[in-house]
Amino acid sequence: MGTRAEALADEFDGLVADLAKTIEDWPDDKWGAICGPEGWTVAATAQHVAGQFYAIEYDYLKAGAELRPWPDYDWDYVNRKNDARAAANTDASKADVLALLRADAAKMSSFVRGLSDEQLDFRAPLPLANGAEVTTQQLIEGGVLIDHVRTHLKSIRDSGGVGAGT
Repeated sequence: MGTRAEALADEFDGLVADLAKTIEDWPDDKWGAICGPEGWTVAATAQHVAGQFYAIEYDYLKAGAELRPWPDYDWDYVNRKNDARAAANTDASKADVLALLRADAAKMSSFVRGLSDEQLDFRAPLPLANGAEVTTQQLIEGGVLIDHVRTHLKSIRDSGGVGAGT
C-alpha cells in the first residue's frame, strides 16, 4: 500500500529467498543437525520459520492491521507452542518445508504490502516486552517477522551446513 510497507515486504522477501536457498543447498546428512539457541533440528527450525502465516507471528500482525491490542501471550505460552511445533517437525522434509515457506511467505509478504502507514504506526503495550509500547512496524522489523527470519537463518547456518558464518 505505502512505500514503508513495500520496503518492509521487500526486506522480508530477500531474507526468505536467502532461507530458501540455504534449505535447497543444505546437505541431507546435516538436515537433522541441532541449531544452537533453539535446540531444534535444522528441519524443525526451518519449518518453524516457514509456517509464520498461521502461527503466533500472524496473530500479532493481524492485531496491528486491525488497530487492536496485541495478543496477551506470555513467554511460557509462546515457548510451549514453539517447542510443540518443533517436536512435531523434527524430521520435516526439505520439500515440505520449502513448499510451506513459499506459500506462507508469499501470503505474509502480500499482507505486509497491504498495510497502511496508520496500521504500521499503530502502537500498543506489548505483554511480551513487559508492557513496553511498540508499533506494528517495530514488530515487523523485530522478532515477529524480519529479525525472526534473520535470527533463525543465522542459527541454521551456524549449525554447520552451508553458508556457515554468513
